[in-house]
Amino acid sequence: MTPNDLNELSKKMYRGSLSETKMLEYICCYVIRNYPVFGLQKFDEDFRQEVLLNFIEKGHRVLNQFNPDFGDFFTFLYCSICTIINTTVKKEIIHNMKEKINLEESIINFEEKEQKYYRIDFNNFEVPKVPFSNSKIPAEEIRKTLKSLSLKHKNKTIIILALKSSYYLTDEQIQRICKISGLKPEYFYSLIQHCKDSLDIKSQRREKAEERRNFAYYHHKRYNKIMQKLDDDLFPDEQNIIKEKYLSMENKHRHNWLRLNNAFEKGHIYLRPTNKTVANLMGICERQVNYYIKCARKEIKKDKYDSPKNETDCSED
Repeated sequence: MTPNDLNELSKKMYRGSLSETKMLEYICCYVIRNYPVFGLQKFDEDFRQEVLLNFIEKGHRVLNQFNPDFGDFFTFLYCSICTIINTTVKKEIIHNMKEKINLEESIINFEEKEQKYYRIDFNNFEVPKVPFSNSKIPAEEIRKTLKSLSLKHKNKTIIILALKSSYYLTDEQIQRICKISGLKPEYFYSLIQHCKDSLDIKSQRREKAEERRNFAYYHHKRYNKIMQKLDDDLFPDEQNIIKEKYLSMENKHRHNWLRLNNAFEKGHIYLRPTNKTVANLMGICERQVNYYIKCARKEIKKDKYDSPKNETDCSED
């Protein structure tokens, strides 16, 4: 079969004497037997089959795009096949690049995790956090119980700090707090449950922030790798333009990654109930909750520096 034969077959197809499906069969046979015409001799058999499969998928749409007023059918077919070849090459390059970056990322992550693993102190390894519980004691009953206990300043401070950290508490920590304060475990679990119920929206925001941070980190590393592996055969002007483009994208993702990491490190995205939530559960006002937290901070500073200037009287009025 020659290019002229394909041109004649295309005329038959547009006259209706040859179906599009039959025309696609003739084209595939021609491409398989004459693949050097399209430059496919540079590629292996798998690549040629991939090109043919892509052409078959788009075949009917490609045939409908042909207009005999702008040239013969073979020229149109040649351009269409070359476009599919270029698209397939780009897809393979992108796929190989992603695989290579993922492999390098996996190696780096493994090394980082291995280093962290050896730094773990298993004596203080955290047990699973307290799960959500469906059974809750009414808040009013809890407030009455806390009032009847007549908790001392120190014990009240412990409970308030524990409620502020309710999302991260463990069973062992809860048992210790109950033993110190004299509060029944079921009441304290209910207090924690009330606090956790107020954190649903914050929890969703934190998950989204983690996803954004991971996304930014991945692309920051990805663009770094791309810039390192830019083809040296490119012209200097072309190389500079591409580098500037990738550098801009890398800077953007690195800035987002560092910003979100900083937010996590400073505790801006920690899951903590508000002072108002804790105040309502304790049966006190927000100002008092803030007062107890400030006193705890001063005590920590006092213990840390053991300096007389940090000593402050935090006795309750």
